[in-house]
Amino acid sequence: MIHHTMGFAGRGRSFVGSACLFGLVLASCNEFRETPLIRSVPVALVRPADMKTVEWAIESSLAKRHWVVKEHVGQKYVAVLSERTHQVTIAIVYNADSARIDYIDSTNLLYENRPGGEVIHKKYQTWVKNLGEEIRIAATHAKAPTLTAASR
Repeated sequence: MIHHTMGFAGRGRSFVGSACLFGLVLASCNEFRETPLIRSVPVALVRPADMKTVEWAIESSLAKRHWVVKEHVGQKYVAVLSERTHQVTIAIVYNADSARIDYIDSTNLLYENRPGGEVIHKKYQTWVKNLGEEIRIAATHAKAPTLTAASR
């Protein structure tokens, strides 16, 4: 029976090799979670609506998707989404016919401005796509609450 034992130097090489392999796997995982950043996502409103309806659709959609409005000035909302350790800030610029969602800033979402273009975590694109769809649906199918004679 032949016993093969690895000396200390052999175990050291094995550890270094394993650490390098783990580093490569970890780095490649980030690549699968990254996607090109789309800085401005259009939201087409199917039928022209009045401004109050559009504002209601945006506000209700933001709340439904857990975004927090930080500012509303003119025809622009600034909102923040915080998910665990991730945070993203967007602006929604709108009129009666359309809206767009613009990226402002993020924390812990793998954002990088590389020579080939900007990249960000795939979740950002999912969150923004879902929010845009929510706004479109709300503006199309709902009416903003109207003031009644009693509430005036």
